[in-house]
Amino acid sequence: MRGGRTAILILLAVLLAALASPPVHAQDPIGGFFRALFGGGQPRHVAPPPPGMADPLAQPKKRVEPKIVEVPKNPDAQTVLVIGDIEAQGLGTGLQMAFAEEPALIVSTKARAASGLTRDGDGEWSTLAQKVLAENKADLIVVMLGVNDYQTIPVPGAKGLEPGSEDWLRLYVERLDRLIAQIRATGKPFWWVGLPPTADPDRRPTARAAYAAFLSSLNDLARPRVQAAGGGFVDIWNAFTDEEGHYTPTGPDLEGQMKKLRTNDGVLFTRAGQRKLAFFVELEIRKVMRGLTSPEVAAPPEEPRVAPEIEEAIVAGPPPLPPAPWAQVGPVISLGRTAGPDGEGGLAGGPNRTLAPQALPGGFPLAATPAHRRLVEGLPIDPPIGRVDDIARRAP
Repeated sequence: MRGGRTAILILLAVLLAALASPPVHAQDPIGGFFRALFGGGQPRHVAPPPPGMADPLAQPKKRVEPKIVEVPKNPDAQTVLVIGDIEAQGLGTGLQMAFAEEPALIVSTKARAASGLTRDGDGEWSTLAQKVLAENKADLIVVMLGVNDYQTIPVPGAKGLEPGSEDWLRLYVERLDRLIAQIRATGKPFWWVGLPPTADPDRRPTARAAYAAFLSSLNDLARPRVQAAGGGFVDIWNAFTDEEGHYTPTGPDLEGQMKKLRTNDGVLFTRAGQRKLAFFVELEIRKVMRGLTSPEVAAPPEEPRVAPEIEEAIVAGPPPLPPAPWAQVGPVISLGRTAGPDGEGGLAGGPNRTLAPQALPGGFPLAATPAHRRLVEGLPIDPPIGRVDDIARRAP
């Protein structure tokens, strides 16, 4: 009987010990009981790591980028309007960082991620731009567009136009020209940021090279059209390539440190990449702020002028007057030496002159001029009659 009590006490002690174990074992009281009773086996849960060490089983947390802190902007601050697609959104963030401490400049980003020149409706910028430009203040305009355009252009009631086809290129250029014309019509300085190389989802070398060639061809389409419209084209291709000119996710940042510049999708930019992307546009904007240079924005074409009828021209006003006589140059007399046939000569009007004129036009003798009296004869010029220094001719 005593042995039975002892066994019962032992079982109760073991059960209490199991119940008093860490909470991770409380989730499995039966398994914890037998492990405590017989030993062996590893618990299903690992004890929390010591302070200061990362938990290997913890889910990775999404990186939260620090908030951009901007200084208060001036009431008359100019606005940089950024438009375009998903890459333009990153460019706008980079420009916000670049001008965060500039009170005279505000960066406003009105980009749409899934947009371009091959979409329909509000996703197509040659249709969307007029509304965006009318509803938003813009003193300077920055455009980045095209990464979404490697796709079919839908045609109502017909088969879509495949990228690279002749009809696709014709329609794409029409939309590109229309967008540039709308930006130019604002009369504001503007820049078009070229596309960088991008890692396409298909990792095959042939497909990657074809996609890179497509993006480069969009730059070649935009560059001459933007420049012809008076805008600036900002080429950033080489800033995001390796030594061989291929896409690379890493590279030097603005401080020369090797950083990851592109996100894992191979399209978007990290914070370091956004800041580097914006740097090349920042340079151009700061030049304008310092008054050093500005894109030559061509004025909108004037309406053709129609030549007036003869009657209208007569009524409009008299013909212009001839030039005033005092604007005409009179005779010039040289005071240099005038050489004679034997090579000798003297001052014009001097005693040894040979070819010098004897009189001025109108018969006025050259020797009687004040210039001859002062420069040739070395005598003072007679003062005007009646002046205080007219002593010789003053009455006694």
